[in-house]
Order: sequence, then C-alpha cells, then structure tokens
Amino acid sequence: MIFCLSAETAETSSKTSGGFVAAIINILFPDYENLSGAEQLALREQLQFIIRKTAHFTIYAILGALSFLSVVTYKKIPFFFRLAISSAFCLLYAVSDELHQLAVAGRSGEVRDVLIDFCGALLGIAFFTLLTKVLKFKFIKKYT
Repeated sequence: MIFCLSAETAETSSKTSGGFVAAIINILFPDYENLSGAEQLALREQLQFIIRKTAHFTIYAILGALSFLSVVTYKKIPFFFRLAISSAFCLLYAVSDELHQLAVAGRSGEVRDVLIDFCGALLGIAFFTLLTKVLKFKFIKKYT
C-alpha cells in the first residue's frame, strides 16, 4: 500500500488528498464560500499539508504495529531486540520510501517525511507493546 501510494505522481497524489480536503472543508468550514480567493487557497494548502502528513503518520503507525506483531512471537529473541528489529525495519522502509519518491514525477524525498513516518511507526509499535503487556498481565492475573 505504501509503495503504491508513493508511486503516484504529484498530480495524482494531490487529487487524492484534495478530495479529502474538500470533504473536510465542507464539514468544518460552512462559511468557506464567503472567504476571499486568497484565503480559500491558503486554507486548502494548510489542510492539504496536514492531511498528507497525518496520512504518512497513520499508515506508518499501521506498519509499525504489523512489524511489531510479526516479531513479538519470537520468544528466543530478547524483547528489546524484537522492538529494535521492528523499529529498524520501519526506519529503513521510511528511508527507502522517500528515496523511491525521488524517482516519481513531481515527487520529492524529504527527511521531514522520514521523521514523521518513523514517529508514526514508533507509535504503532508502542501501542501494541503496551497492549501485549496489558493482555499478558490480565492473562497471568486471571489464571494464577
């Protein structure tokens, strides 16, 4: 999914996020039509930036969660290393994703996006780390 979205040209990607922007504007800004053209453009650009970065963060949170869930069951590897493996995988994928975007028309690779992606992945990993610890504690408490 991440690779496919990154392979979209800048024009296609802008159209995708532009649809979300239009929907949000309709919901949150009922007086949008009363704004000047410059104010409308500024609002659309701000929302598009926020939506695009939130999408980056969210999709990498999912990647982080899935990568953590894929290594958490390896009991022969210490827990810290399972976290490190999962985190390293997400960081490497974020870097490779930005490098991939350099080869796509109109797209750019940015360090800021790597950091946003990696933070999202870390949140996904942290969430499922906490969830597994809570579930493990409840299971142990229930059956001991």
